[in-house]
Parts: sequence; structure tokens; C-alpha cells
Amino acid sequence: MFKMHRWGFRAGMALVVMLWTLAGAEVGMADPAPDGQGKRYENTNVILVTLQCLRPDHMGMNGYRRDTTPNLDQIAKSSVLFENSIAQTNLTPVAMMAALTGQYPRVNGLISFDVTKDSVASRTMPEILKYYGYTTAAVVTSPEFIMRFDSQSGKTAVNLRDVFSRGYDEYLWPRRHVGRSMRVVPTESLDWLDQHKDKKFFLWIAAGSLHPPYAATVPEPDKSMYDPPHYTPFWRNYFPVSGNEGGPDDPTIDILLRIWNMDYYQGFKPVHHLTPEDVAYITARYDAGVHYLDKFIGELRDRLKKDGLDKNTLVIFYSIHGKMLGEGGVFVNYDIYENVLKNLLMLRFPGDQYAGRRIDDLAQGIDILPTLLSYLDIPSEAEAQGKDLMPLVKGEAGATGNEYVYIDRMPWWEHWMSRFFLEFKFQDPLKRNHPPSEDQAIEAYEKMLKQEFPMDAYPPGDIAIRSKKWKLIVRTNPRLLEKVAWPGFITGKPVHIPDVELYDIVSDPLQAHNVVAEHPRVATELKAKLREWNNAVELRQAPYHKSGEKRYIIPYP
Repeated sequence: MFKMHRWGFRAGMALVVMLWTLAGAEVGMADPAPDGQGKRYENTNVILVTLQCLRPDHMGMNGYRRDTTPNLDQIAKSSVLFENSIAQTNLTPVAMMAALTGQYPRVNGLISFDVTKDSVASRTMPEILKYYGYTTAAVVTSPEFIMRFDSQSGKTAVNLRDVFSRGYDEYLWPRRHVGRSMRVVPTESLDWLDQHKDKKFFLWIAAGSLHPPYAATVPEPDKSMYDPPHYTPFWRNYFPVSGNEGGPDDPTIDILLRIWNMDYYQGFKPVHHLTPEDVAYITARYDAGVHYLDKFIGELRDRLKKDGLDKNTLVIFYSIHGKMLGEGGVFVNYDIYENVLKNLLMLRFPGDQYAGRRIDDLAQGIDILPTLLSYLDIPSEAEAQGKDLMPLVKGEAGATGNEYVYIDRMPWWEHWMSRFFLEFKFQDPLKRNHPPSEDQAIEAYEKMLKQEFPMDAYPPGDIAIRSKKWKLIVRTNPRLLEKVAWPGFITGKPVHIPDVELYDIVSDPLQAHNVVAEHPRVATELKAKLREWNNAVELRQAPYHKSGEKRYIIPYP
């Protein structure tokens, strides 16, 4: 069963629409729809499908060894696929808000995991479309967009006055069952479509089922379809740390956080070195989740066709970010690695317009909103920082994507640790997910993080620039990062953080070799561009919390 909340139009909306429309006339609007029936926003539905954590290289259309995505592969034949889409950051809510606003995180204001209802002042995708007469709804199974934890009282609360629910007539999510993840396939969105197919609508389908615990809500036989034969998960031989989400055989975030350089740590020492079979099992459960979610995508495609909505509905498929599956010995999206940042971006236009195009140019999350508005003949959002990709989609002469993509690693993973993970998972006796031997060290680590990350201080972060060949990362405070680093804590060993890192993405996609010393000229040029961008972002930087302001914690990365 789903809860719902209905928002009314804001006061003065009609005046805003009129002024905005007049402003659009001054700056220039897109050409009318080719059919001569006016602007496309007058008769075009929009569905945004976010498939959180879906890696493009685990899809059949990109040559994956398993047939995990037959329905998405089929849809790709009638869609436009961006083959080099890059996320703005490695953490879900921060990357998603960048896509919804068309702005970098520090500009739109969602820069950390503790937020207020007014953290984001920028207009979001649903708010803009609502101004143009769209019925707006979201069906969400990603806890990142649902849950709130009140850090002052420790009481779990669901709060609809959330930055992601703004602008929706209905914001729907599944009830949580004890011991069961709410990361389910969002099938209720199909019912919503049946009930609103005669309206002009914007629907956000936010599927969170690919996030750890992998395949926790996938039924048998799909759940174990790729499992190595007769395999028993290695973590069952040690102190149970699975937490409160998923079963004992599910690869949970609590387990994956303890794997570093392919060693599994408990008591700050390696107790197990992962074997190829261990890696195969974790990957198998991830792939099983992909396959099961793809079945839902097939149902969505069939429902749109059955209701005749495929003729006037633009469907955007976006995976927000990817996930590490053992590359570099890591299984979490701790840093801005390539397999975390590369994501799916695919647009299926009404009537299969532009079908089958694959675009190699760099695209990024903040490009989605400008591109959508351009297609709908809606004036571009003045504050948006992304690029309109429609000239590329249309194949216009001289059209290009982004020469560079800029990335904010904000906040650091450890900032999330200090705000949620340690407070609510390590200290709650009902959710105990660490052996007793770690008690004192965890308490000291939590205290240190809270000292280094004051509640009212702007969150720490790193910055990066990426071209099609190079990625340059600048650590803004490498010595502090070394002090607080999660891998250093969980392994009990100090870590070294280079001030600057340069990687040849073409020859070294796993970022295994820092070649800044071998290519000083490249590093200097990219660093200059990165600092220029960073200075421009700093000038537009959103304000952080006011003293004494009540905040709510987003619990999952």
C-alpha cells in the first residue's frame, strides 16, 4: 500500500507562468512542434525513470556477457543513447538533485546528507512542468528520496516536506515491512498511469532496487539465477554485520563497506581475502537485480503502448550513478571512480523519433533539464548550468556535447558517516552491526568526525574535471582526508592521499595509475580549467544551514 500527499498550486502561480512566458518570448523560444499543433509541452507527457546504481557496462546493449537487460536493449533501438554520460557526484541524493535542477550541487544547495526543507531554492523539474499545466507525480522506492532521521531525538520519521517532493501533486512510496527492504520494483507506477492516462502528466519513477542489499527484494528463482553453484557467502563465517536491511545471504552495504583491497575486515584486521567465487556471487546478485528490474521496464513499455501513450510520451532513462563491483578491490561508491560516475542516459522520444542514435559526446546529469525543456518548447531555466543536447540529438551540423565535465565529490563519504551511519547504526543495540571488539574505536572515530565536521560548517569535498581522455582530481584538503578516511579507520592502517591525481581514462579506466608526474603539462592545463570552474561555482555557492536550524538526515549513499 502506498501513502500519498497532494500539493496545491503555489500562490500566484498564474502570474508566474505569465511572466515566465513573456520572458521566454524575449530570450527566444524553440521552434513550434513540427505537426503545427503548438508547443510540444501542450500535448507531450514526460516520464523520468531513474534506475539507481545501474552500470551501463552490465547491459546487453553495451556488450555485457549476460542477457540482463533484454527490454532496455529493445527500447534502445527506438531511443537516443548517450554512451558517455557522467554523474555530477558519487552520492545519490546530491547527484539526483543536480539532474532535477540542472545545477551543480554547490549551486542548487543539496550538498550534504543533512538537509532542511528549504535547502534547495532552485526550481526543480516537476515544479517547472507544473507551471505549464502538467499533473505531477512520483513513485519512489529509493529511501534516499523518502526517509528522514531526526538527529536530535533519534526518532525515525517520514517527512513529506522534503526537497525531493516539492512540486508534486502525488508523492508515493511503499510501506516498510520489518526486516525487509523498501527497495522494491516500483510496479505501482503502472497503476498510476492507468488512472491518469487521459491527463498531461510528468511522472518520476524512482527505482531503488539495484542498491545494496543486492537482490534483497527479488523473488526466487530470479534472485539466485546467476549464483555460483553451491556457494555460501563468506560473511556468514564471521560476526553478523548485515544490519536491518536484507537477509543473511544478501550483500548489504554494511558488509560491502568492510571490503578494501579485496580483504574483508573485522576488528580492524583482514579476516578473509575475497576469492573469485566471492566476487562472482556479489556480481551475480547485482545482475539478478538488474534482470528483475528490466522485467518491470518491459511491463512499463507494454503499458505505454497498450494505452497509446507511446505516441505522445517522452521517457528518460537515467541511472543517477553506477557502483563499484570489485574494481580496485572496492564494492562501494566511496570515491569518484569511473564505474561510479558513468551512468545510463537514454531518451525515448514520442513515436520513436530519432530512433537508434548513439551519441559518443560527453553528457552529464545537469544537461537533462535543459534538454527536456528545449524539446518541450519551454523557455530555458535561466539559472540552469547544463547544456541543451537537442542539437546533438537532431544531428545538427557542428553540434557538440561537453568538452569537459566537472565533478563535485561532495560531501566526503566520512561526512555521511558522521551524520548517520555511526549514530544510527553502530550505537543502536537493535541494529548492532559490529563486533564488540570495535566498540571503543568506533566511539572515538565518531567523536573525531563530529569535531572535524562541525554541524554548521560547509561540508568538505573534492573537485574533478573529466574529458574523454583525462580525469584530473584535486583534493581540497588531503591531510584532513587522510585523518578521517574510512578505509584508514576500517583497516587500522594509515592511508596516503595525493594532492592531485591524473588518470588516462582511455588506457586506464579503473584509475589504477596516477600519471600526474608523467604528464605535467596536461595536469597544469586541466587544473587551470578546473580552478576557473571552481571559482565560478564558489561565486554562486548556495548558503548552508543557519545556526539552530532543524535538519533531517538522509540515511543512505
